[in-house]
Parts: sequence; C-alpha cells; structure tokens
Amino acid sequence: MKLDWDAKHGPVTGPINTGMAALAVGYAGHVTGMPWEWAALTAAAGAAGSHIAGRRHQVTRSTLALRAAGWLGAGGWCSWAIACGPWTQTGIGSLLVGVLGLGAAMAGAHHVERKAEEQRVEQEAAARRASLDGKRRKIADEWEDRILRVCGSTVVQIVGVEVWESGGGFSLDGECGPGGTRWKDVAVYKDALAADAKLPEGCGVEVGPGSHRGAVLVHVSTENHLIEEVHYPVDYSPLTVNERAPIGVRRDGAVEGPVNRQASMLLVGQRGSGKTNLMNVMIANQCRMVDSLTWVIDLNGGGLALKWMRAWHTAGRPGRPPIDWVADTPEKAQTMAQALVRVAKARKIGYQDREIAANDDKLPVDSEVPEIRVFNDEGAEIFSTRSRRNEILRSIADDLVQTLEIARAAAVNETTSGLRATQDVISDPQILKQSTFKAGMKVADDSELNYFFGYNHNASAEDAPYPGCALVRDGDGQVHALKVFRLQPAQILDIVKATANRRPEIDDLSRRAAGEAYEQRWEGTDHLFGTGPAPAPIVQTPPETAAPRRGSGVTDGWGAAPAGGDAQAVIDQAEAARRRLHEAMGETGRHDGDLDAQFMDILAGGGVTWQPPANGTSAETEASDGDPRRDLVYEIVAKSGPAGIGPEAIRDAIARLHPGVEVPHAATIGRWLGADPRVHKPKFGRYAVRADES
Repeated sequence: MKLDWDAKHGPVTGPINTGMAALAVGYAGHVTGMPWEWAALTAAAGAAGSHIAGRRHQVTRSTLALRAAGWLGAGGWCSWAIACGPWTQTGIGSLLVGVLGLGAAMAGAHHVERKAEEQRVEQEAAARRASLDGKRRKIADEWEDRILRVCGSTVVQIVGVEVWESGGGFSLDGECGPGGTRWKDVAVYKDALAADAKLPEGCGVEVGPGSHRGAVLVHVSTENHLIEEVHYPVDYSPLTVNERAPIGVRRDGAVEGPVNRQASMLLVGQRGSGKTNLMNVMIANQCRMVDSLTWVIDLNGGGLALKWMRAWHTAGRPGRPPIDWVADTPEKAQTMAQALVRVAKARKIGYQDREIAANDDKLPVDSEVPEIRVFNDEGAEIFSTRSRRNEILRSIADDLVQTLEIARAAAVNETTSGLRATQDVISDPQILKQSTFKAGMKVADDSELNYFFGYNHNASAEDAPYPGCALVRDGDGQVHALKVFRLQPAQILDIVKATANRRPEIDDLSRRAAGEAYEQRWEGTDHLFGTGPAPAPIVQTPPETAAPRRGSGVTDGWGAAPAGGDAQAVIDQAEAARRRLHEAMGETGRHDGDLDAQFMDILAGGGVTWQPPANGTSAETEASDGDPRRDLVYEIVAKSGPAGIGPEAIRDAIARLHPGVEVPHAATIGRWLGADPRVHKPKFGRYAVRADES
C-alpha cells in the first residue's frame, strides 16, 4: 500500500473526509476491542509523513503546523473513542467542533499558500532576471515597456533573453502578470509590437506558449532571411521519414521541415509562386530517404516527374529510379489510385505481427517495408467540382480520399497541390481536414488563408510577400513564414546520382496488392526519359445525346438515383437536360420546325402538360384574331403541298414575297396554324392543309 502524505483536499471536503474517517475508525476500534495505542501510533506516523512531504514541496510553515495539528487531533480523538466509545454527546460534539475548526484553518492556510507561491514565482523570476548581462537586461527592459504600452496595459516580466546564433534576432521568455493573461492575448498585438519596435521590412514578431499557461515566448527577428534566395543544401546524407526533412528556412535562418511518417500534405499557390519548386524540394528529400517510395500523379503530361526521370536517364540509370511510378493520364492515375487503396488495406491486415513486435499501433517503416508517398500535382485536375463531372476523374478522387482516410497507419500518404485555397479547387473537405501539414505559397487574399488554415490563425498574406515564400502550419502549430529552398535542374542530377543506390524497393506484400498494374507501370513511358515521343492526348468525347423525341422530355431520368451518389451528379443530370433542350432548339432551326410545338412535345414527354390560353384571354391573342397575316400564312401552307412546311420557312417566304409586311414570330405562326382546323401536321414540326380542304 502506498500512502499519499500530500493528498489535496479543499477546506470543505478535507474536514468532512477527516471527520467521517475518524468516526469510522473510532467506532470500529471500540467494537473490536482494538488497543487505543494503535490509533495514537498511526496519527504520529501520519504527522511525520505529511511533514516530510510538505518540506519536499516547499509548503509554508503554517501549512506544516496545520497538517501536524490535524493528524494529532484526529489521532487523539480516535484513541479516546476506541477506549470510551464514540456515540456520546461529548464525543460527537467534540468531533463536530474539530471538523469546523479544521475547515476554517485550511481556508486560511490555502490563502497563505497562494500568496507564498506567487512570491516564490516572483523571486525566481527576479533571480533569473538578475542573471541577465547588461545587453540582455536592456533588451528585457525595453520589451517589458513595449508590451505594457502596446498590448493594452498587459504586464509581462521578461525573465530570459536568448540571442540567436545566426545573429538575426532573439527570443524573450516572459512571465505574464496576475489577472489570467495568456500568451494568446499578447499574440493579437504581434504586428503592433513589430511596428513599435521599428523592425526592418519583412522582419516580425512571433508569439507562442511558454513553459506553463502563464508564460509566453516572443521571437523577434531583426534580419529577414525570407528575401534572399536560399539554395537547397549540398548535403545529400540519408534521411528517414521518422525525422524532419528540411524544405526551407524561417525568418531567423533556422532550417525547418515536416516529419513525413504520418503527415499527408496540402500545398496551394498561384502560378509562379514556387509551388512546383516546393514539390521538387520534397521529392529531393524523398530521394534521400532510405525508407520511402515516391509515386507521382500529374495529368499535365507528367511534368513534375520529367526532370527527375530524365536526370536519371542522363546519369545512365544507376540503382533505382528517383520516382517509382508515374501516372500521367487519367487512365493510369485511376489504376494507381486503385492500387493505393489495395496496398493500404493489405498492409493494415498483413503487417499486424510487425506492429505487435514493435509495440506500435502504426506500421514501422524501414528499407524492407518503406512508406509510399504519392505526389498529386495540380489537384484541381482531380478534386475540383468541374473535374468531378468526369467519371474517371471522380473515381480517382474517391480512391485518393479513401486512401487519406484509412492509410495513415499503413504508411501510405499523399502530398496534393492546387492553384487556390478555395472550395471549388479543394472540393472534398477531407483533403483539407486530413492534411496535417499545409503550405500556402502566394495566395490571392486572406479569405483563402481563412479557408485553408481555419479562422484565428493570426497570419496574413503580407507575411510571405516574396517569391518562394510560404505560410506553413505543421499540425496544430502556429502559422509562420518560410523561405523554400531553391532547387535547380543541375542539382537534381547531382541528387539523383548521389542517392541512386539508397532508394528502397517496394515490399512483397504491397507488390502483390498493387498487382499487374504495378508490374507494367513502365510500359509506354519512353517519353518520360526523353527517348520517345509523348503519347497522343486522349480526347475526352462527351457521350452522345439523342435528339429529343416524342415521349422523352428534358426531365427524363430525374428522380432516379444520382450516378455519383452526390450532389454533383444531380447537377450533371440538370446539365444534360439543358443540353437536350438546347439541341432541340438547334434542331428546330435546322429543319424549319416549329419551336413552340417541339418544346410542347418535350414537355409532354417529361410528363408536363400545358394548355395555351383560349382566344381572347390575352392582348396578343386579341390583336391577332383579325390579323391579315394569318391569311398569308395559310396561303403559304396551302401552296407547300402535302409534305408541309415549318414556321421558319413560312417567315422566309413572307419576307421574300411581301417585303413591306412585318414578319410574325415563329411561335405566333405556330399558334395560328395549331388553332386552324383546316391545318394538320404531316411531320414533326411541319404544317400542311388537310386533304379534304384542298
């Protein structure tokens, strides 16, 4: 049994628990005939133990005295109750008085403890502050005054100043004053603090959490490493997915990058912002990793993979290729996406023993069982609302989203890029939610950042104004600016040569799950190596839609289950209906048909009935009753013969034979002829005089 000599009790629960325990011990001891000396010895041991625990936690003397008095009082009462019995007026009354006195004493002791704790924190902060040398103490004094002046009278005591090794700034360790001030309260004023300090353009202040909830860390950059171009390091030493892979430098010059093992990534940026360069930097890190394979989906002719594959070919194809699988057409991408799902499911089941042996709930990766990371360049080609109208692209998107949802533990991850951080480009919310690492290059405005990072991210597009800069968030961390390494084609060749013999092969289980598609992945890919012509682009021909016919209206098929099972499929059905109506209108013009008549047939085929108003119910009908042009129309129809004539041909005849007469509208002609009992329709959209009237 382990005794807790320093149990935490309040001024209410503590006395109640003590009284009930003493009453129970006294009653049990009296009934069983326990020697009263045992209670006295137990109380003495408790007093000694609580005193030792209190000294270890540096509690005040008043608290130590209170604890000793509590133990001795409880022990004395229990000893008396065991000897004489607790159920007397004196026994119960004394116990009640003791409980009330203990509660009052504990309330006072807790107040003294709080004051002592505050004084101790202040003394420690003062001691740390006193250890600062002259230069750092001057910085501390200056920023204490600045925070008080700028941050709405917020009091922060600077207890530590660390000057960065790069010489580009310093970090301040602060203790927030009383009143519940948090580091987030200071972070709101970071731009105002930078302006008050008159920092150089591009330099800024970043605020984060300190060692406890009442502490704050303030990082102040005095040199801006975001302006100048920073080349990818020439150090091509091995990397692993379990450690940070460098992709750029922060304002202070510190190198930074994500840990790839469990991270799916989302990158956005306008054209020319450096997004493709960032993906190349990440592929360079992939080449250096001994436990990761790279797959690429790029429907723009495989552009992201071309430089890497041609560099490998130029180097004589040493070792293994830098990219293990390239899908540059929708059909290949569909095959790859389906393989990703199969591999993820196979790994989740087939490597349970491996996870158990490592005592881990996620798949341990190494050169034998590497991570698989697929780079999806220009994700709008697959994930946008427009692309989801295409059956193949929608299938690819569904499989990639499923991979995001199920494959993290199986070490199958994705890196997706897009031109904009908007819902029409990133249509599926899972892509946004499941991507733990996000990088926004040059974006249009802060509204896109709000959608991308979520609200209250305390970042602005102005924080990364230079080419190659990105606003980055890794997990739940703060959004901050980063200068991405610049990677040029010549260095790509060097990286491919240096890492050719380091890259792993796919494991047997994943190879079997990927199937024949993986084994045949290099067929028809000579253009990737520059040794053959690029394949002719496949023209996506929209499915043929038959012209509307009697009994098949524009609403044909509505009410059936949507093809894609989502709202987009409903939109597709509406679009198809609009296209059928448009084609019906065009068909009318080409065949001299009656537009109104065809439209009525379309409506009737869709189950919609509409009856034109009776004569005399509208001003237009009243005006047409005695219209002399009706006789001209009937005359032209009578001369057209039994095959009939369409409204547009009638209009042409009136314009040619009677140039001084205003030509009636085709819909008006159709209405006149439809109401004339002497006329019938020998063909769809054509009118002729009945045989018995000729």
